[in-house]
Amino acid sequence: MTLHKAFWSLGIAFAVGCFALPALAAPHSPVGFSIGDLAGDFVKEKVSGRTWYIDVNNSRRYQITENDQDLFERLKSAAKVQTWPAIKSVIDVADPSKRIAKGPLRGLVYDENAPNLLWHIQRRAYRRQALRSNQDILQYAAKAMIVDDAALKEYPIAYADFDYAMSGPLKIASATNATSTQSGKSIKISLKEQRLYAFENGKLINTFLISSGVRAFSTPIGEFSVMEKVPVVDYVWSYGVGNPNNYDLGNVPYNLRIMPHKYIHYAYWHNNFGHVMSHGCVNVNLANIKWIYRWADKGIPVTII
Repeated sequence: MTLHKAFWSLGIAFAVGCFALPALAAPHSPVGFSIGDLAGDFVKEKVSGRTWYIDVNNSRRYQITENDQDLFERLKSAAKVQTWPAIKSVIDVADPSKRIAKGPLRGLVYDENAPNLLWHIQRRAYRRQALRSNQDILQYAAKAMIVDDAALKEYPIAYADFDYAMSGPLKIASATNATSTQSGKSIKISLKEQRLYAFENGKLINTFLISSGVRAFSTPIGEFSVMEKVPVVDYVWSYGVGNPNNYDLGNVPYNLRIMPHKYIHYAYWHNNFGHVMSHGCVNVNLANIKWIYRWADKGIPVTII
């Protein structure tokens, strides 16, 4: 049986290029894909005092400010369409006497037959709050749960009224030279620096260490793109019976496919970022892969230099 036929007959999501050490007993990822504990909530940063709504659809956060004239429409764009019977099944906050078991709804929703009325389904109390205007949202968000500023770092910013671009390390020039666009999002990966750079609208907004392929399984250099966002991939590959390079890593969350069998993905099996470690994929730690997975959009360019 050819390798191609074996690939499809096994029905396994193979991915060449992910682990440089010999496989021992097949380990399994201790962490599954998650939209994040705060997704669907209105929250306020303890130190800065900034208030945010964290989108359930992609875990990105929208700043809540008085000077945002488009606040209602902006949050509506992040809301999910639900049927009125489903929304009505959640007890209204105005009726505290009633109790109901938690259900499947979470965050902002609206009925397509009543597009000018947003409902917030509270995650903890599982009750619904009607929001009809910018003023309603501001008054409601004023009572948002207070969280440590660091707790929000894994949630990429979708909208803010401040410049959230950051300064990169001294070596950033080599990665910046590969930037081909001054608008939209792009990812640059420097194999020499073992570092990933995320750009938005021509500005660096995040950078962190990665682990690319070792010499025998080097990560390809070139122009690529995010082909697909895959919540969970079962990484397993055999180079032949008894080959020490065989691996079975189990189900791994947060995977950005950038080539047919290569990904930017979480690596739970090591903490040696900044050094080559993989079979060609780009390894990232948990905090950073959560961020890049939620921030990246399908189709954005990925340059590896």
